Amino acid sequence: MKRRTNLSSLIEKNLPKKLVALTKKVANLAASRNQKLYLVGGMVRDILLGIPNLDLDFVVEGDAIELAKVLAQSINAKLTAHPMFNTAKISLGKWCIDIAMARTETYAKPGALPIVKPGTLKTDLFRRDFTINAMAINLNPTKYGELIDLYGGMDDLKNKLIRVLHEKSFIDDATRIWRAIRYEQRLGFKIETGTLKLLKRDGVQLRTVGGYRMRRELELVLKEKEPEKVLLRADKLGVLYELHPSLKADKWLVEKFRQARKSGEANPDVYLAMLASHLTDEERKEFFSYLRFPKQVVEKIR
Repeated sequence: MKRRTNLSSLIEKNLPKKLVALTKKVANLAASRNQKLYLVGGMVRDILLGIPNLDLDFVVEGDAIELAKVLAQSINAKLTAHPMFNTAKISLGKWCIDIAMARTETYAKPGALPIVKPGTLKTDLFRRDFTINAMAINLNPTKYGELIDLYGGMDDLKNKLIRVLHEKSFIDDATRIWRAIRYEQRLGFKIETGTLKLLKRDGVQLRTVGGYRMRRELELVLKEKEPEKVLLRADKLGVLYELHPSLKADKWLVEKFRQARKSGEANPDVYLAMLASHLTDEERKEFFSYLRFPKQVVEKIR
């Protein structure tokens, strides 16, 4: 259900003035090109929750790369384009700006990268992982700040629930299983009952995902404020097993992670070494090989 809620005051409150000005600049550039522009994803969620987030994620109905080129030139920033998906990333100091074409996605098989076609905001939001990440803020001048909630994201945000948008979500992209657990533990939410059943049913789909992408998900877990919470939950749900059958998260691991933080020595490499410490030499070799860790990282962990 579409909600007539305006978040322009929250944008002003939660974002640095320079980011607010940058958002308006992108909006004006898009309007001058007759393109509809929206702020989407985690930024919208975090604005509603009052959580700091400095990564701007825009969706435009039209050519995203051309809009990004105009913006990058106007602010003298570095641009990286991905023509296959019609997306672009702009790096501006500590800030990151993503501009993507509104699109639809289909998957030829579980674990495959999506086949992308131009779409509308509605189809673009439906392809996302969870309802709380499937909201948008209208940035078009006549509707600036209007919240667009087509799939019940606000209700799930209020009820602190992590919910997928359709029953094939984890089959299409099994990395969403790790994301569900990460968001649940970070935000203090709960995975919605139906979504939890799908997660348990589709956990084996993690085997369809390549090691590099799985490594990326583990790296994101180890960058969390309290990664042991994510690992404990993943172990309980059988998800940690899919990284390697001998991995485990227990009281010892929790205590070691907390000790590392207290001593000021905590970082993803230290956490990874602790996680892998239960493994035999052969198991550790299998684990690092599967996740395609660079040799220098493996040597550092050893």
